Amino acid sequence: MKKAASIFAVALMALGLTTYVVENTANEFDFMQDLSTMLACDNCDQKADEREDPTA
Repeated sequence: MKKAASIFAVALMALGLTTYVVENTANEFDFMQDLSTMLACDNCDQKADEREDPTA
């Protein structure tokens, strides 16, 4: 049981460390924010006056 708990603790620590590194990299380059903006806007390539009304 101690061995299983130790393996689980190491796996959880590795996951947390990986998450920390990914978040720091994303914040450093603002890549994730740009990507989410591109995915959220489905008609951004059109001119502002040609876009559909989002409330319609």
